[in-house]
Amino acid sequence: MPATALVTSEQYLALPDEFDQFGNRIKDELIGGEIVKMPFPSNAHDRIKNQINRVLTRFLDQNANLGIESNVEIGAHVSPLDVNGPDVSVVQVPRFVGNERIMRGAPEIAIEVVSPSDTAAHLRAKIDAYLAKGSHSVWVFFPESRSVIVHRPGFMHELKADEHIEDPFLPRFSLPVSAFFKLRK
Repeated sequence: MPATALVTSEQYLALPDEFDQFGNRIKDELIGGEIVKMPFPSNAHDRIKNQINRVLTRFLDQNANLGIESNVEIGAHVSPLDVNGPDVSVVQVPRFVGNERIMRGAPEIAIEVVSPSDTAAHLRAKIDAYLAKGSHSVWVFFPESRSVIVHRPGFMHELKADEHIEDPFLPRFSLPVSAFFKLRK
């Protein structure tokens, strides 16, 4: 069986957007040179992603002097073979230059919410690419177990329930994991 040719970030970014029969853009990412289609996430996935962003935005609004923003699904040109859209990204404001379609480089903190369609291999590849290309940390949320695994270079730690997420990139930030899963009723 012939090997599939890898797609570079530049080739991927030059491709036109694809749309389904209803006119919705088909979401995909470039992971290690492979174009990976992403199905629409579940309502629970989107609600958790938005809750993570709300929690971070509240903290960052109260600490505006840090010059950091939290963004949902901002595109990131991570490497020559990786173009991703983390569920939530924490980024230094000065990195936003002009009207570029996507951000250059990995976000300072990349946050992924695991979906049933995610594979372990693709998640691992994204985590490795983020960390290799400058992310201070990667937070991976697991809705089923209501837990998060925090990855940093040479460090990985799982947190649950009342254990607090803290990150050196976010001074004074400390919240229990449960706060990220508190959805409005």
